[in-house]
Parts: sequence; C-alpha cells; structure tokens
Amino acid sequence: MEKSENFVAIDLGTSKVVTLVGRKAADGKAEILSCSIHDSLSGIVRGEIKNIEQVSLALKETIDNIEKESGISIRQAWVGISGQHIKTLRHSGYIFIENNDGEVRQRDVQRLNDSMNNIQLPLGETILHILPQEYRLDDEPDVREPVGMIGNKLEASFHIVTSDKATVGLVDKTLAKHNITVSGRVLTPLAAAEAVLIPDEKELGVCLVDIGGGTTSLCIYHDNIIRHTGIIPLGGNIINKDIRSYGILERKVESLKVKFGGAVGAMEQADKFITIPGLSARDPKEISCRNLASIIEARLLDIIDSVNHEIKRAGYENRLGAGIVLTGGTALTRNIDVLFKNHTGYDVRVAIPDPYVTDESLELVHSPIYSVAVGLLLKALGLGDKPRGAAARPLVQSATATVQRSGQPLEERTKPKTDPEETKTSPRRWSELADTRRNEAKEPPFEPEEEEPEVEKPKKGGFFFRIKERLTNTFDVIDEDIE
Repeated sequence: MEKSENFVAIDLGTSKVVTLVGRKAADGKAEILSCSIHDSLSGIVRGEIKNIEQVSLALKETIDNIEKESGISIRQAWVGISGQHIKTLRHSGYIFIENNDGEVRQRDVQRLNDSMNNIQLPLGETILHILPQEYRLDDEPDVREPVGMIGNKLEASFHIVTSDKATVGLVDKTLAKHNITVSGRVLTPLAAAEAVLIPDEKELGVCLVDIGGGTTSLCIYHDNIIRHTGIIPLGGNIINKDIRSYGILERKVESLKVKFGGAVGAMEQADKFITIPGLSARDPKEISCRNLASIIEARLLDIIDSVNHEIKRAGYENRLGAGIVLTGGTALTRNIDVLFKNHTGYDVRVAIPDPYVTDESLELVHSPIYSVAVGLLLKALGLGDKPRGAAARPLVQSATATVQRSGQPLEERTKPKTDPEETKTSPRRWSELADTRRNEAKEPPFEPEEEEPEVEKPKKGGFFFRIKERLTNTFDVIDEDIE
C-alpha cells in the first residue's frame, strides 16, 4: 500500500500549543508521525488570541521541532476554534425533490444542508458548523438517512454553530506568519469528541467535557447526533489563581497542582505536607495535601455546576445513558471522576485519544491534553467511528507524570497526625464533607505559625502501634511513592 498524504493539526489552547503531523494507516487508523507541545501561559485568554506575537512564538517552536524531527515542511493545517464568541442556534429548512422518480439522492441532502448558509446572522458573525439533527420526508418523521427513500418534500432541523469573524481572522493571521494556510476549522469540543468517544456512547447519550486551561467546552450526543454544544468561561487556570493567593510562585503552581493535587479534599491525608522553597533567604512554605485538594475541589465544583446547567438547558438531564466523558489537561487531576460522579449522578470516565490511533503512535499522545489535536487530525484524515463494540483504553494516572521544568523541586513529607477526628476520616465519608470543604477553601485553610520541631516517629513494635498502623493504612488513600 502506498503511503498516504500527511496532514497537520494545530491546537492553540490557553495553556498550550500542540502541533501534530499524521497520516492514514493501513488499518484505517491515524498514524502519528510527529508531535510537539509548547506551554503557552500568555497570549491566549479563555481560548481566544489576545497577543498574536506571543502565540506565534509558541507555535514557531512546535513547527521547528516537527520539521527538524520529521523533515516535513508544514504549509497547511487544520485548527481548533474555541472561546466565548462561539454561539449556537436552531434552524429548519426544506427542499422539494427534483428527480422524476422521487428518489432522494446525496446531492439533494447536500442542497438542503447548503441552504442553511443563506440564513441571516448578526453583523460580524460567520457559520462554523451546520449540523443536521433530524430529517423528515413528506409525512415520515425522524428520518436518519433519507438517501434512497422516495418522497417529494425533504425537511430538516439543524444545530448551527457560529463564530466571530474577527476572532477567527486572528487564528488565520497567526498561522499566516509561518506561511501556513488553514485547511479546515473545527469547534474544539467536536474535535475532542471525535478523538475519545465510541459509537455506543454517542447512541446511548453522552456529554463530552473538555476542561482546558481557560475554558471548559462540551458537546452532547444522543442517537448518534450532536444535540448541543457549549463553551464555559472557566478552566484550570482559575484553580492556579487560587493556589497563587497563598504566596506561591506562578512557575511552581502548575507542578504543585498536577503532582500533588487531588479533586476531593476529604480523600487526601491531613498529615501530608508539601514544602515549597521560599523566596531568596526566606523560609520555605508548607501546605497540606488536604488543603490543596480543598482549593482545587472548590473551583471544580463551580465547573461542575456550569456543566449541569448546560445539560439541563439542552433538555438531556435524564437522557445520558453513557454519562460524562472527561478530557483535557485538567482531567488529569486525581479523583476528578469521583467528584463529577458524586455531584452529577452520571457515570464518569477520563478519556485519552486512543480509539483511532495506531498502537505504535499511542505513546506520543497518551494523555487527555492531546484530545483536541488528535480530533483535528482525524477530521483532516476523514476517519470515522470505530466498529461497534470496541472499547476505549482506560487512563492510567501517575502522580509523577509531570516534571517541574524550572526551580527547585517541590518536596513532600508526612507529619504525625494530631487530630483524632482527621484520623477517622474515611474516603467513604467524603461526599458528606464536600460542602464543608468547599466553604473552607474560600478562606485560607491554614494560618502561619511558628515552625514546630520535627517529631520523631515512634519505632515499630508493640500491640498498640500495630493497631494504629492498621487503622492508618485502612483510611490513608494517598500513594506513598509520591516524589
């Protein structure tokens, strides 16, 4: 089999820029030839470009890495579109079948779809996607595939996604700085859905939630049809701002959050402390893993409330048989699936972009942060759903997956437990304490006090020590191998 054409996908995210190059493999999946990611902490705000020069520099680094590694020259690319400028509307239309025999052909369906380009939009907006919902042929409702049927009048309802022309123009201008033309544009949650959802989930009803740095985007499928899309102006960066308020340097916040943070405060040990190097000659700072998780939990609950609101607004509150699928960088937060499940009532899984990627390429994109980029590549390659019955690989989370790029490493140590009530806290009771922890997170969870001398741990041995050790091991849930 001859080698297929190479395609490029670029994900311009709030906290990262990802560039992928791939092609269609012999088995019908995507083969990733090269991948490059650059942390972009400025230039993009809530999914929208605010500083072209800063974004261009981040993009240039990924392009240079790709071209150096693979020798492929990038001249065209598919890009993701996101931001608060995204709007949606419902519209319907109809056409009359012009064929003498009355048979509906593909060109008739395309003619009906194309007629939606003529609808009136507010000044400065453009259509990004025209997504058919249901077709109706004469008196036959709920037609999924009208091609081949016989009738006179073909009707359809559409979910139409619009975007701001000026904002989309900034994306085009950023790529043009590197002599790259845009081959296609895809709404980011739709791209992520292509990369992580399987057909059975789309049929039963599922809400894809992509939690990025600046925004949380979602889309709802039911009966294999896109029913709703939305952009929530909240993302992982709001968590970082709360952590920074405790006097922690910005460059250390992300590593602290990813390496030691959890989504459920009550599931973290109260005697686990993280030591953050102080400024200059100042003393190091400390924060307990439980207090850190309480900060993260409070902000994630805000995102969950917004997701619940979008599901209710779309009218699919009790119709998501496959529950919620989480992806995006913030989905790596430990126990985030537990928090979502408790506060939404749906089954929840954290997904990586594996269903349509060859096994040899999976290592390059084995993380939720690549979902949008892989979905864009799949769109470019024209790849569709996997055969029914295929299952997605589970995500194996690692507490040491992220390496701090600069500065001294964060340290973690254990202090003896002094509060007997904390010792009694069980993971099974976390749901009862979630609201309390959320309120506590609004105020500083601990106050500065004089450093206590190190307490020597008791030596092993004795009946009471063995009883205490067994109780502690029963209730402690944090991995002891955290570095």
